[in-house]
Amino acid sequence: MSELKQTKITGLDLLLIFCVTLIWGSTYPVMKFAVSHYPPGIFRAFTFLVGAACVGLYAHIRGESLLIPTCERWTIAKLSLVNMAMWHLGIIYGIKLLNSGRAAIMGYTMPVWALLTSVILYKAPLNKRALLGVTSSLTATVLLGADEFTNFAGHPLGVILTVSAAFFWGLGTTLLKHSKLSISSIALTFWMLTFGFVFFTIIGLFFENQVWRWPNLLEWLAIIYSGGLSFGVGYVAWFLVARKLTPVTSGLSIMLVPVLGLLSGAVFLGEQISYTDIVALLLILFAILLVLTPSKI
Repeated sequence: MSELKQTKITGLDLLLIFCVTLIWGSTYPVMKFAVSHYPPGIFRAFTFLVGAACVGLYAHIRGESLLIPTCERWTIAKLSLVNMAMWHLGIIYGIKLLNSGRAAIMGYTMPVWALLTSVILYKAPLNKRALLGVTSSLTATVLLGADEFTNFAGHPLGVILTVSAAFFWGLGTTLLKHSKLSISSIALTFWMLTFGFVFFTIIGLFFENQVWRWPNLLEWLAIIYSGGLSFGVGYVAWFLVARKLTPVTSGLSIMLVPVLGLLSGAVFLGEQISYTDIVALLLILFAILLVLTPSKI
């Protein structure tokens, strides 16, 4: 099967991309703060619960059905496992070990994996624009991750978890693009978040039961921010865009997220920014320009 064609990018798509970028970029230091003091799996379970509740309430207010056709349930379960469970499992435990900005950068190698999985699974064509955009973003990733790779012996698990998470997100984006679903993006988001809640509740019960406690005020604020905004708003917008654009384009279009993650980490957590961060920013902006402009090379 060849890769599906991309729908024309509209002004609304650009607005949604901007909102997702802003929300997800600012979420990384929030996650880093939370998991530095609270069990990661339990924290993620709470955020999924808040996110699912917000999306469910929004669907109820709109009068939108959340029912899933029987023939689509297995597809949604597979998408949830890859897009939600495996991505968040790697990133939430990886960010505990790494600098939040660098974890964001490594996590956003996703377009590389989206491209490779599209080629392998669906025989997608390798055009020059996609290759150049991916190369530019990957170069930025390598530059910003240089410090972590230099200290690889000290943080191998964090690097492995984060890059693995990016692989599953890229794979999930590819599978999502090629999945024929009749349900709305709101319903899809609700059930994926519900799946994530169940998955991380099990993780918490089996692996973090001994460190269980109720969150304090700051941790609750982090849960509400991550669950309400990052999940409740961010994922609805993301799935709406991701289902229209090609896997590589949808991934590259939000490559500014790790830049914001890096900057917000510096502002709120005191993480240092080097000159390589500025070079990486230019490379990422170049990648975004490539995929969001209609001209071809």
